[in-house]
Amino acid sequence: MLRTTLAVLTALTLSTSLVHAQSPWTGGDELPTNPLACDAAPGLAVAKPYDGGVPTNMPDRKGKAITIVDVPKLIGIGYFNATSKGISEAATEIGNMTATTDGPTQANIDDQITVIDNYITKGVDGILFVANDPVAIAPVLKKALAAGINVVGYDANSQPDARQWFVNQAEFDGIAKAMIDNLAKEVGEDASFAIVTSTFTTPGQGRWIAEMAAYAASCHPGPKVA
Repeated sequence: MLRTTLAVLTALTLSTSLVHAQSPWTGGDELPTNPLACDAAPGLAVAKPYDGGVPTNMPDRKGKAITIVDVPKLIGIGYFNATSKGISEAATEIGNMTATTDGPTQANIDDQITVIDNYITKGVDGILFVANDPVAIAPVLKKALAAGINVVGYDANSQPDARQWFVNQAEFDGIAKAMIDNLAKEVGEDASFAIVTSTFTTPGQGRWIAEMAAYAASCHPGPKVA
């Protein structure tokens, strides 16, 4: 479900000798949290008002072949191989669209920006992205919008005005509740556990960790981060 590039929560009992571990909840962002109620049942996501940017000087693409590029955090891993496959299948189903996946071989924001900038120069019609850094990626995405290119994010967002839409695989507080509830069920309310993430600047993981901290404090105060 949540694969290599997503936050991997490894629940394990640890001895009290781990006194040199990092401070609890290192890696969470500093944005406001919205923890779900402890007994909340799964529900549908609530529609939100549009908060994105707007492409300028868009060409008339009606009836024409469309070229898009998918730029994930990095290429060559299972999760993004799967998203690439889905994007390719959707493009084939639409019928007049060619989709290419390209990106850095490591989750490096500078390399990701370079890839996106190159495709702006090539004149693609659309860019899909998964941000390695929400702030650093914003200028090149705004450049794409200014060039009349449609820009849509998924999995890890940018600053809202740097893209049109963002497609999230799940609500952050929902992921937090599911992971912490299952952790407490598996290892007990008095256990210690560790969180293994990718980088501390990746927006998705930062949100999950922050929401996990808020939900744990409210509903499972026993388990501690080692």
